[in-house]
Amino acid sequence: MKKRSRVPSPFGIAALDLFASALGAFILIAVVIFPMIGKAVPDIPAPPAPIIMAVPAPDSIVCPVCPTCPVVAAVVEPINCPVCPACPVPEPVPVTICPEVPAPDSTICPVCPPMPPPVICPEPAPAPIQVDAPHFRFPHLDIIIALDVTNSMGGQVASLKAEVEQLAVLMNRISPSFGIGMVAFGDRRWESPLFLFPLREISGPTANRNAFRTFVNGLSVGMGTGTGRNPDGPEAFYDALSAASRMSWRPRSERRVVVLITDNPAYDEEIDQSIVAATGIGRPEGHRVSTVYVKTGSGNNAATEEFLRSVAEAGGGQYVRDVGGSLTVNLLLSLF
Repeated sequence: MKKRSRVPSPFGIAALDLFASALGAFILIAVVIFPMIGKAVPDIPAPPAPIIMAVPAPDSIVCPVCPTCPVVAAVVEPINCPVCPACPVPEPVPVTICPEVPAPDSTICPVCPPMPPPVICPEPAPAPIQVDAPHFRFPHLDIIIALDVTNSMGGQVASLKAEVEQLAVLMNRISPSFGIGMVAFGDRRWESPLFLFPLREISGPTANRNAFRTFVNGLSVGMGTGTGRNPDGPEAFYDALSAASRMSWRPRSERRVVVLITDNPAYDEEIDQSIVAATGIGRPEGHRVSTVYVKTGSGNNAATEEFLRSVAEAGGGQYVRDVGGSLTVNLLLSLF
C-alpha cells in the first residue's frame, strides 16, 4: 500500500492567512471603540419656545385722552417668528387712542412709517352781518312833543335842553325828513298852562332848527304859573293833547306821532275825554299817540301808569316807562 504525502497545500495556507487578518482587524476596531461604550449621546437642541407677548384684555383699555369715549382695541395679526418660521407670533400691540382725537406726539410706531399730521379744517368765519339801512329808517316823520314842565319835571326839561342838537342829528339819520312841534304844559290853574311851538320841518331849513332850539332853551319848570297855583297832582294833560291834535302836519309826512311825557295823569273828569281824543288822533293810518311815564317822588303811581297805558293803547302807540335815561331815548322808544 502506498503512503500519502503530508506536504501542506498552498490553498490551505492562504485561507488561514485570510482568517488571521480578519481577526486582527476585529481586535483593532474593538480596541478603538471600547473606551466610548457607556457614554451619553448629546441631545439635539430643541427649537426655542414661541415668543408670546402679553396683550391686555379689551376691558382694560382706557383712552388716554378722554376716558369716556369708545375705544377700538388694536388688531393683533400673526407674523413670522424670527427663530422658528413655522410658529405664529403676535405683533406688538400699539397704544390705543381715542378714534376721534389725533395721537399724541409721543406715540411713534418703531416699525411703520410716521403718520402725516391730521388735517384740521378751520371753522368757517361767520359771514359779516349786512345791515340794510332802509329797513332801519322811518318814513317821512312828524313828532309833536307834549312835555310836562311842572316843578317835578326838572330832569326831563334839562335833558331836552342838553340833547336838542343830538336829537336833530339822530332824526336826520333815521328819517329822510322830519318835523317837530312842541307843547309845554303845566297845571290848568296856571295863568298860562300851555306854550306852543307849531310843527315845522327841522331836517331842512336852518331857520326852523334854530327856532326850535331857541324855544327849547327858553323852557323852565314852573313857567307860566304867574299868579296861578298848582295844589293838586293832576296836570293840564287833556289841554295839551287837544292842542297837539289841532297842529297842522306836513303834507308829505307818513308817520305822525304825538308823545306825552309826564309824571301825573289828567284830571278825573278829563280822563275819558283824553282817551277819546287819543283815539281820534290815532285813527288815521300812520298816526299814533304814545306816552312816557316819568317816575318822580318815592315810587310809581299805579293810577298814573294805568291812565298813560290806556291813552297809548287808545292812540295805537307805545307806553314807555322812563328808567332814568335821556329824553331822546324815551322819544325813540315811543316811535316804534
